[in-house]
Amino acid sequence: MRKLVAAVVLGIAGQTAFAAGSVTYLSCPDFDPRADDLLVIIDQPNGTASLQSQKSGSGLNFTSPASFGPNEITWRSDSKDLPQKFSVDRGTLVFKRETTSRLTNEVYTEKSACSQVKGSSKNKI
Repeated sequence: MRKLVAAVVLGIAGQTAFAAGSVTYLSCPDFDPRADDLLVIIDQPNGTASLQSQKSGSGLNFTSPASFGPNEITWRSDSKDLPQKFSVDRGTLVFKRETTSRLTNEVYTEKSACSQVKGSSKNKI
């Protein structure tokens, strides 16, 4: 019985470590000059993508369900005023935002190269 409990505990610990390790953090400082601290957080195990910036308002701070394709990760922010589609190219790490104008129905595209960042080894969680 002890061996079974130990195996279950090790299995759960291994899955947790694997899930935590598969979250990807991308730094995209050139995307918006008002948010040069922008992070794109790709959490495939939980099926989400997040934007995070201490310098920006709610427009660049949110989490959404994401779609994980072989070449691109996509997600949406469907506000009534500004529907937006976001994506990250898996090969080039280019972050893209497409904003659709409700008045003209035109799509405006902004792109930025990003780089992968690791958390500090001093982080406790």
